[in-house]
Amino acid sequence: MTARTGLSIPRVVARDELWAERYRALADRVRARARQAAPVLAGFSACVDHVRRMDPDRIAALAAQTTAPGPAGEVAAEVIGRIRDGRGGEIALPWPGGTDWVGALLGAPDRVQLGGTGPQASWALAVLGAPSVVPLADRSAEQLAVLHPDVTLCTAEGTAPAGRLTGAEAPLPGRVKQPHSVLEFAEGTPAAGLPGGLPRSSRIILRFADDGIERDEWFAARSGELARTAEAGLLSGMNGLPEDGTGPADRAWLTEVVRTWRDGGLPLLHLELAEFTSVRALRAGCEEYAPLADSVGMSLSELATLAGPSARTSPATAAAHFATAYDLDRVCVHADGWVLAVHRGDPTEQRTALMTGSLLAAARAARGAPAADLAPPPAADYTEDRPADGPLGEGLRADCVPAPHLSRPAATIGLGDTFVGGLLLARSLHSGCAPTRTRKDPDDHA
Repeated sequence: MTARTGLSIPRVVARDELWAERYRALADRVRARARQAAPVLAGFSACVDHVRRMDPDRIAALAAQTTAPGPAGEVAAEVIGRIRDGRGGEIALPWPGGTDWVGALLGAPDRVQLGGTGPQASWALAVLGAPSVVPLADRSAEQLAVLHPDVTLCTAEGTAPAGRLTGAEAPLPGRVKQPHSVLEFAEGTPAAGLPGGLPRSSRIILRFADDGIERDEWFAARSGELARTAEAGLLSGMNGLPEDGTGPADRAWLTEVVRTWRDGGLPLLHLELAEFTSVRALRAGCEEYAPLADSVGMSLSELATLAGPSARTSPATAAAHFATAYDLDRVCVHADGWVLAVHRGDPTEQRTALMTGSLLAAARAARGAPAADLAPPPAADYTEDRPADGPLGEGLRADCVPAPHLSRPAATIGLGDTFVGGLLLARSLHSGCAPTRTRKDPDDHA
């Protein structure tokens, strides 16, 4: 979190209490209405996460591997460098033995849980009783075991909660993927050469193979029907596709599903970016998928990767340039202590959407998993050092709110995905949460 400068302690406390009260009031409204929400369609990636908390012994074990030959040394050096700098993100490296190497070096995972932006967003909605539908082609026992039982999946006959699928109802063709290794680290954890310990809490995802997308043909067959009752669709997991442009059938399948959503009248399609293995790949992903969307979300680090270092000092301006380049209704940026929307809509509704996403993310940060108790954590801080609200020109304006921030969260994995779930839940509770313009047609995207 960035520092508050020039403010007396009493003023900071008073403003923190004001924001905490606003979040408490919103939490009550969201809990009361969540079961009445319209469905969210949440694709298109899913995986199993093996999560390990990086204590001093595990950090030392990795540090000892930084000079090892081959991919072991490469991965260890990158992880240690990021941990010491307080940087999270994803490291993707084709390495068939990578998962086994992590297990042998760091031991068994502390927990096994659901991964993938869409499924994690749906997990956060399910614990509140809000409906969502997830495309899932990998219906192995390992993948189904980590899904929330109330998340809806498509079947040959219709739809059903994941927890009710058994036997012949469950399997679909699809490869079983390697689990992702997630390394969580906490601010202040002792580490050699850092007198105050690690500078920041975050997580690093290790992915040793391209997962592809969840090409669920039962979901595709029902997409038009689903879109008629849904209020929002999530497009995510594009970084799991091969970066060399192969897999054209998957890309064509995805575009056809989006076309079906549009034809069915889906009001909002949100694209959530992710960490690609290179700047070139991230920009290529934007060129390919942002034109399909109405709204795009990203972290501050992803915005800086796209727009350069100036994005950290002028994030609203950088987000506005991105929105103009792709004719978007909204660009959302999430940072440690604040969330920003550059948009063409109503400021009050956009701030409510940002706060709803922040509520769900803060509940997960405090408890380590999505939670139905949305009351903001008592220990949360609310920064005043954040981008300013106001008009930006060309029909765009910025609105930014502080997020309830914990410097030592119980978990860091999935916080951005949970934020996205809340952002789309707000749309599903209030159909005016996103501006309405002429809908984009995938046919217009060359």
